[in-house]
Amino acid sequence: DRILELGCGLGIVTAIAARQAGQDGRVRSFEANPELITATRAFLDQHGCDNVELVHAVLVPEAEATTRSFYLAGSFAESSLLGAAGRQQRGQVTVPAMPLGTVIETFRPDVLICDIEGAEAELIPAFDASGLRAAVIELHPDRISPDQIAGIEAALARHGLRPVSPSP
Repeated sequence: DRILELGCGLGIVTAIAARQAGQDGRVRSFEANPELITATRAFLDQHGCDNVELVHAVLVPEAEATTRSFYLAGSFAESSLLGAAGRQQRGQVTVPAMPLGTVIETFRPDVLICDIEGAEAELIPAFDASGLRAAVIELHPDRISPDQIAGIEAALARHGLRPVSPSP
């Protein structure tokens, strides 16, 4: 597998994905929060995840490389491109942004893992999911509207990916 992960946080899911991808598989993981990069790299190294490329950047639908504002919240898990209103905002940093299309074209992922605190509403509809066999996306209904969630599901459905609800 070639796994594209958006929002790796501390790297726990990244490490699991790396093991599942196998020796010949690759994981390219993007993380916006600069405060997490060093610790996440160390965690992945400690767990032998040598098939992971950790990139400090966000992906954007624009065709040009840019930067984006990233809002730090009280908890790293609530930090977001969308702002930290009501989430104990601690500040704002500028992070590198890479064109989504370029990453898809060059990496050619077959699995997507996405936990980007609501920014999925902008990114997933712009995503060329035609090469994916699976997508695991944490949606954030506290940050995006039901219409935006429907748009994400419709965009993935155009590429044959359908939601699967977890069993009780």
